[in-house]
Amino acid sequence: MPRISRLIIGALTGASLVSAALAADKPGTYTLVESWPEHTALDLPQIPDAPAVWAREMGAATTRLDLAGFYFSRKGDGKDAVGPDSAPDHLVPVLAQVEAAAKRGVPVRLLADAKFARTYPELPAWAGTLPGAQSRLLDAGAAWGGVLHAKYFLLDDDGLYLGSQNFDWRALGEIHEMGILVRDKALAAQARQVFDLDWKIAGDAAATPPVAYTPSAAPAHVPLAELPGVTLTGPAGNRVQAVFAASPATGLPGGIPWDLPLLVDMMDAARDSVHLQLLSYNVSERDGSRFDDLDNALRRAAARGAKVRIILADWAATKYALPGIKSLSTVPGIEVRFTTIPPHPDGFIPFARVEHAKYLSVDGNALWVGTSNWSRDYFFESRNLGVFLKGAGAPRDADAFFNLSWQGPYAVKVTEDGEYAAPRRN
Repeated sequence: MPRISRLIIGALTGASLVSAALAADKPGTYTLVESWPEHTALDLPQIPDAPAVWAREMGAATTRLDLAGFYFSRKGDGKDAVGPDSAPDHLVPVLAQVEAAAKRGVPVRLLADAKFARTYPELPAWAGTLPGAQSRLLDAGAAWGGVLHAKYFLLDDDGLYLGSQNFDWRALGEIHEMGILVRDKALAAQARQVFDLDWKIAGDAAATPPVAYTPSAAPAHVPLAELPGVTLTGPAGNRVQAVFAASPATGLPGGIPWDLPLLVDMMDAARDSVHLQLLSYNVSERDGSRFDDLDNALRRAAARGAKVRIILADWAATKYALPGIKSLSTVPGIEVRFTTIPPHPDGFIPFARVEHAKYLSVDGNALWVGTSNWSRDYFFESRNLGVFLKGAGAPRDADAFFNLSWQGPYAVKVTEDGEYAAPRRN
């Protein structure tokens, strides 16, 4: 029996208990979901944890389950070392539920980025062996020039989860992450339009070559305030309007808005506060060109008197990105902090122990949760998704998540003359 199947079978019973222990979600709701590095002070008890939510949701799928991600990696997969043996693998119970869904007759489709699958080929190959399941690799580079960077899954006809977590054991227990679970047929249908397009582009490698893709024109911009969205209820009972959007501009199905101008709209509406948290932020391209659409919006918000606070991972302190980050930190009304997550107490884990969330909160009444870091390629060349929420209290849990990092022991203020360097990653 293959190693992956043996481990998943061993985890299935425990995952079922997790699934049964949590209450079902109601239609028309949204919930923020977190991951946090174990042995840190970054857990928020009021925000559910991704490993339990993922296992529960996939375990409840009855008619279909689609997963799309940058890469899929169980502990020990790929070419990199995996770190201390004591670090848990929270992905195994999730994979158990994927396998269980396929075995009970739920059609399963798994879509991974073709470039990254060369490093982590095991799980996309495994998914293709499950009964009734299919697995494909998307060459986003050939289509748009970038990668399939989005991380999301779709359940039945009304379930959508997207966020910063890759389908990686580290993302579920060794990295600080945020996602959003939505139960709404309209938003799930829009996300499935994106999935179905990418699935078609990927093609069935065993039968036919991938279809030729002609990039579309960027959609006409409708301001965020004019997009009606759908009504969702949050954990505190607050009602908000939700809008689904995606990138790249030239790879969107009809009717799906491009997320970049919506992010600018969101910041241009800010009057009191802007909270932004990302892995990386870059206004300079390697060829010397600039991408300052988002940077200028942050500066405009500060000029209007909004208090702009930005958390970036210390991974962002590269020679290309650091000058722009320092420049931003000198603007009156803007403060930037780098966070450094301490290593696992039992040893170094590659590509882990880092802030990886991607979200924007404005004025206590607007929230974006997405899969993009903020540099040009995420919006113009790579596949990414996001959900915008508009309404009082929409960012309540996101702001609590932000404040925990901002005020915590791992954050350091960025100054113009400060010395910073990106840490070891692998």
